[in-house]
Amino acid sequence: MFNTERRGQVGIGTLIVFIAMVLVAAIAAGVLINTAGLLQAQAQQTGQETTSEVSDLMQIGKVVGFEKNNDQVTTASGADDNTITHINASVRLASGADPINLSKASYTIGTDDSASVVSGNNYTSSAVTFYQLQSIDEDSTILADQEDMMVVQFNLSNATGIEPLEDGQKLQLVTQAPAGGSSYKQLKTPKRIFEGESYIL
Repeated sequence: MFNTERRGQVGIGTLIVFIAMVLVAAIAAGVLINTAGLLQAQAQQTGQETTSEVSDLMQIGKVVGFEKNNDQVTTASGADDNTITHINASVRLASGADPINLSKASYTIGTDDSASVVSGNNYTSSAVTFYQLQSIDEDSTILADQEDMMVVQFNLSNATGIEPLEDGQKLQLVTQAPAGGSSYKQLKTPKRIFEGESYIL
């Protein structure tokens, strides 16, 4: 006759081992799913940030410089005559860019021997002023659509680390969006600057 008691004990042991293996597999599967979810979220965020750095750009259009005594700008105290103290740069969204808040952007103005980083927050910086030019609500600093255009005025007399521009001087203007995308433009002042005049740089 068969010994049924011994065979029953073997069956219970096998069942316990099987249940333990199922529990371990379930825990391992949970860890893998959780890790995969975290990696997917991180990869998605990295992809979005990388895309923003490449596509969220401000396109710099015409740049106009104003001599110290021009009627369209405030008189710059301490600046010499026949120097450009104000720069008006028209900016709009580059193709494929998401909306950009210009007041959260930063602007770098550089010459041959000096440079200055200007904060776009016109409430804390007296060196920048915004003028809504096209398809933008009054008091708004957000470029939302391709047809939106804003004029960003830089008062070089109020910018730390840079002086008003003299004749024949090179100028670099770099705009950096909040997401990190940068646009660059190389400019040069005219060979002669006359009092009260304005120039396309």
